Amino acid sequence: GLNRILLYEGSRGCWWGEKHHCTFCGLNAQAMEFRAKNPAQVASELDYLSSRYDTTRFRLVDNIIDMKYVDGVFGQLAQEHVDLDVFMETKSNLNKRQIQTLAKGGVKCMQPGIESLSPAQLKEMDKGVSPLQNIECLKWSRYYNIDLSWNILLGFPQETDTDYQQQIELIPSLIHLQPPESTAKLWLERFSPYFKWPERYGIRRTGPGLAYAYVYDERQVDLNKIAYDFEYTIDWKVDPHLYKELVRLVEEWKQRYHSSNRPFLFFAKALSYLTVYDGRGSTPTSERFEGPHAFILEFCNEQPKSVEQIRKALQGCSFPGSKEDVVVPITDILTTLQGKRLLHEERGRYFTLALPVNPHR
Repeated sequence: GLNRILLYEGSRGCWWGEKHHCTFCGLNAQAMEFRAKNPAQVASELDYLSSRYDTTRFRLVDNIIDMKYVDGVFGQLAQEHVDLDVFMETKSNLNKRQIQTLAKGGVKCMQPGIESLSPAQLKEMDKGVSPLQNIECLKWSRYYNIDLSWNILLGFPQETDTDYQQQIELIPSLIHLQPPESTAKLWLERFSPYFKWPERYGIRRTGPGLAYAYVYDERQVDLNKIAYDFEYTIDWKVDPHLYKELVRLVEEWKQRYHSSNRPFLFFAKALSYLTVYDGRGSTPTSERFEGPHAFILEFCNEQPKSVEQIRKALQGCSFPGSKEDVVVPITDILTTLQGKRLLHEERGRYFTLALPVNPHR
């Protein structure tokens, strides 16, 4: 048909799981070792399959792509100016250049493994990424028009009210970016660390998933032996009202983002100033920034920067024509931009949340 889609596998296993098995993940039970075709072979096979089946649409079924594919496959495809439509799964610690390469190489949708915006929850999952890296992925995927499939997982054994409060406070700053598809409590999956060592994590298995009893005859089949997901209990310490508020906030985010009045946050750079257009609130606003304020917003645009990096970059800078005649301490500027929710700070590093207007950055 006209919309034929081909499934393609370039690798098996998980290169991250070889080092750190995500605590909730039950994939790759018998074959965690990562094995990948070389980039040249992948590019050749995609070309062959596209020609044979007359389609440019592919869904990569790899649990996680080999990072060599970013430049070795999609970088090469980008140079050929191909019009592919590719879905893939990856890790979220991608930088702007890598996401741009994927987009130019035909990636239209990806699942980057974003599961939370809480540092403690991500650490408990053993994801190997930070909320800031997840936000970077959200920003540049939005900029380069890559649809993301991601979720906020909840219900971890050691999570606290703080994990929920942090995300509740952060989400209003991010509603111009793609929302999660859902917010739900995690599954207890066979083969996951949570399943293998429940006592270590404070988990009590109570039986197979409820659906199995409706499919199999318990008199003939031991559901505990065939089930992949299981019911469980934990000593949950989170205020239920915070759980409901986070779920409500995500639903509101989804509704607003997919409405005809989608929230926005972008900046337009002129020769001597920068204007930020903010449509995240109920009333859109625009604000002009000059001097070091404008400099910092642009300097922290591509990737997070530390105070020391910002200070060093500002040394020797002059801002002729700027209204800021009095030298303002860098920390005061950062506090101001954070207060306006234009900069996000994490562990002493600052990142601009607004997207550039310029489509060629």
